[in-house]
Amino acid sequence: MKILALRLSQLASLPGPVEVDFRASPLGDAGLFAITGPTGAGKSTLLDALCLALFGNTPRLRHAPGRESPIVDVDGSELQTADPRTLLRRGASSGHAEVDFIGRNGQRYRARWEVRRARNRADGKLQAVAQSLTNLDEDRLLTAQKREFADLLPQHLGLTFDQFTRAVLLAQSEFAAFLKADDNERADLLEKLTDTHEYSRISAAAWKRTSAARDEVKHLETQLADDLPADAQTRQQLDSELEQAEQTLAEHHRLAQQLDAEQRWLEQDQQLREAVDEAIQLQHQAHNDWQALAGERHDAEWLTLLAPQRDRLTRLEELKQRCPEQRDQLAGSHQQSRQADTALQQAETLDQQAQQQLDSHQQAIAQARPAIAQARELATTLTAQQHRLAALQDEHNQRQQQLTALGEQHQQCQARHQQHLAEREARQAELTTWLGDHQDVDSARQQAQQQLEASSRRGLALAELAQHWHNVSEASSRHVQLLERQSRDTAERDQCLTRGKEARQRLDDATVSLRHVTQFVQRQQAARSESIMELRAALDEETPCPVCGSLDHPWRESPPATPEAAQLAASQAEEDRQLKEAQQAVDKAREQRDSLLGRYQALDAQLKEIQSSLEELAQQRDKASQHLDAHELYPELRAIVDAERSAWLQQQREASEQQRQQADERHKALDRAQQALTPLAEALARDERELERFATREQSLSEELQRLAQQSAPLQQQVSELQQQLTAQLGDHTSVDAWQQQLEKSRDQALQARDQARQNLGGARQHQQRLNQQCEHDQQRLEALEQELQQLSHRVEQWRTQHPELDDVTLTRLLQLDDAAHRALQQSITDARTRLQSAEVSLDERRQQWQRARASRSPDTPTEQLLSDEHQQQIEQLRTSLAERRVRLKPDLEAAQSRRDSAWHAVRDDDRRRQRMAEGRELLDAAREQHQRWARINDLIGSSDGKVFRRIAQAWNLERLIDEANEHLAGLSRRYRLVRGGSALGLQIIDRDLADERRSVHSLSGGESFLVSLAMALGLASMASGELRIESLFIDEGFGSLDPQSLAMAMDALDGLQAQGRRVGVISHVQEMHERIPVQIRVLPTGNGESHVLVTDR
Repeated sequence: MKILALRLSQLASLPGPVEVDFRASPLGDAGLFAITGPTGAGKSTLLDALCLALFGNTPRLRHAPGRESPIVDVDGSELQTADPRTLLRRGASSGHAEVDFIGRNGQRYRARWEVRRARNRADGKLQAVAQSLTNLDEDRLLTAQKREFADLLPQHLGLTFDQFTRAVLLAQSEFAAFLKADDNERADLLEKLTDTHEYSRISAAAWKRTSAARDEVKHLETQLADDLPADAQTRQQLDSELEQAEQTLAEHHRLAQQLDAEQRWLEQDQQLREAVDEAIQLQHQAHNDWQALAGERHDAEWLTLLAPQRDRLTRLEELKQRCPEQRDQLAGSHQQSRQADTALQQAETLDQQAQQQLDSHQQAIAQARPAIAQARELATTLTAQQHRLAALQDEHNQRQQQLTALGEQHQQCQARHQQHLAEREARQAELTTWLGDHQDVDSARQQAQQQLEASSRRGLALAELAQHWHNVSEASSRHVQLLERQSRDTAERDQCLTRGKEARQRLDDATVSLRHVTQFVQRQQAARSESIMELRAALDEETPCPVCGSLDHPWRESPPATPEAAQLAASQAEEDRQLKEAQQAVDKAREQRDSLLGRYQALDAQLKEIQSSLEELAQQRDKASQHLDAHELYPELRAIVDAERSAWLQQQREASEQQRQQADERHKALDRAQQALTPLAEALARDERELERFATREQSLSEELQRLAQQSAPLQQQVSELQQQLTAQLGDHTSVDAWQQQLEKSRDQALQARDQARQNLGGARQHQQRLNQQCEHDQQRLEALEQELQQLSHRVEQWRTQHPELDDVTLTRLLQLDDAAHRALQQSITDARTRLQSAEVSLDERRQQWQRARASRSPDTPTEQLLSDEHQQQIEQLRTSLAERRVRLKPDLEAAQSRRDSAWHAVRDDDRRRQRMAEGRELLDAAREQHQRWARINDLIGSSDGKVFRRIAQAWNLERLIDEANEHLAGLSRRYRLVRGGSALGLQIIDRDLADERRSVHSLSGGESFLVSLAMALGLASMASGELRIESLFIDEGFGSLDPQSLAMAMDALDGLQAQGRRVGVISHVQEMHERIPVQIRVLPTGNGESHVLVTDR
């Protein structure tokens, strides 16, 4: 990887455009160059631009605070201090950084970072950053998307951002501190330099897992101890109580079911009785309804007889009404015809009159036409003169309004001028008050600034002193707590050890007892064997018994009698019991031993951890005490008693803050007073200029008003004369157009009247013709109706003669009923008959059902007595007796149910506790196994702060770093070689010039320390870059503290890097380095926060 060129514009103090081409002379011919310039000129901005173009971020911004300290942009929006867009120069609308480099595949690439403001305005809102990557050899844009750029660039460059900042930008000063650090600080630095924080997290995670597993075991043990099930005797008693309660409850339920059955029969009997009563009521209601329909049934018979003649009778009645109506209609038609003749004569007369009126109006228009033309000419001339006069008057009014408005503005300006004068006097008095004894503002502001800085320094010092005091107090308090905990854990561990020895002894005793019982049982079983006789016969006095191993055989000659089967079974049961009890004793003793052993190991690990924490806390307390003793204000604090030091610190900080605020307020007040006087002086001068302008403008407007008044007078007289002539010509008319419109309107009205009269005349003629035709039609219709009436009257009279019993009133009433009413009448009669029959059938069925129900319960009772009153009294007595028995049974049943529920819940609760105990033991075994596993891991790498595994891992990283650094150190100086020694992370130097003597890194001179730290920086760069060859290096810092001899040694080392084919850039303020490095990139300030870049070769 090699950097070819760098370009930038509008970044920080470099407005640009800036281009640094490392291929062009003199940079292309030099392997070593310096970046020089005064502090703040922008040297580091070049390296920021390099990182921005490649990664969109810089090392300095990456370590900036986040949301806690936002920056307000020019448009009012807030930016985070870590936002790379804050590097855009103030007042710039856009900026960019661009880098050309050779990638890992040997091809040339160009990476570009660009930012701009909205609408390319300096006060616009900052837009999103744009990044692009281009292959220069193929002239192809690879991507212009920010996310794709972040993925593609490390692939082509060969380095990530972290690797680039460690392999290309070398922070040599970090390794100078690394050389002189202790093991803990060296582990922290090495972890940061190699970005291997995961080992600390793994160590802390192992410790946390172990603590969590230990807490889980304690929690499960406590949980099991608080939820023990009942013992065997108590459980047997619970089961017995439940069985007895269930038997008692079952007996009460059987009695209740018998009573419920009797109650259901009584309820059914009552329902059947109510159903019979309801059927009797329905039968009576249906019979009454049938009797009430007697008249309707007689009408239905007449309607059936009348049905064939209904249409004739109905038509006859209709004709009797229609004939008189038709006669009246005919008379009306004749009357309307006579009225139409009269209206026709009137319409003809009105038509003649309207034509005469029209002719008269047309003649009047022809006579008035010349006079109208003359009046119109006068009106046109008058209108033109009036327009000229109105224009002059409008201009006069406009000038008058301008003069009035100008006068008001003049008065406002005078009032504003007086206000500015008063405000200047007040500001001058306020400034005089704040000046006090000082002669000028500068001396007063300088004194306020000095007081402000002194108060701020004391406030910061007090805050730092309070923090040191808090650290010492906190460390001391924590130290006392750990000592108390260590004492408690030590006592508990000793107690566990004593109890563990006792448990071990009990386990040994139980094991011996189990072995003796086992041997005894085996001998007894061998004595009862079926082949015991054969075994005894085979015994030899010099051979041990194959069963017990004894040389004495007492039962060889006189064996014992064979026991009975019952005795044999009892012996075997007793032996099994003894074996079981002995085995249980061994298991219980082993469980106690294991539990105490686990607790002892856990306490021992805790004590080790506490001891480690005590040692670390002692170091922290000593370090905090050193910082406190070295503080400049500690003598003041030491004079205060310990109990009052916190209050004293708070009081001093509040007093310091109050002094700072007072000084700051005075400083700001002086600035405000002085800043307010300058705009007031400018405002007073501006007011005076405006007053002069108002006076000049008022005079000009007054002269213009006089001119307009002189021009308006003759024109006003001419307009009056023309108005009089036009009035005389018009007479009673208001205007020429009104005169002509009146004449035309009268003519149009006469024309409309003539047209309306002719239209009315045509309508009257048509109406007369229609009425004549209507009279003829009505006469013909009347004759037809009278003939039909005569024929129907003759037929009806014949039918009435055949049925003399039907009078006229009844006939009229029946004819008024239509077919729908007839059908409804028939339907109501049919429904009444159906309801009567249905009620009688239902009554019979319900009586029979009631009898069958009572017969089923009283089969010996005669059927005719089942529904009698005597039998009903017996049933009522049974209902009363049943209610009394149910009342007596209810409390007994509830008590039995309560006893059974209580016994059942007691058994179920014990079952659940037994289930939880079994599950809890499984969880406890699993938790203990988990704790033992994590405890073993924690013993190896675990610690609360992660330092155990961190030291192990960083020791391996240190070995790698030493190997890489020695390779580079051999090229810089063959005299020295780095090795580990003194401690796990200790460093020592082997000096070959002193017979490979081991030296402490603290004994190195400034130049030797530079060589070693530079070698380590190069070693870390090799570790970060892997197999990638890096040809460009930039070293920022590390040379200012070297003496001339050490600086010469450092320059020789840099020449050695150049000889290895690398291009090295050095940022330094040291003048000797500037003199020894001819090729330089100079950053020269030009004023106003700007600098320009110049490449020189002396």
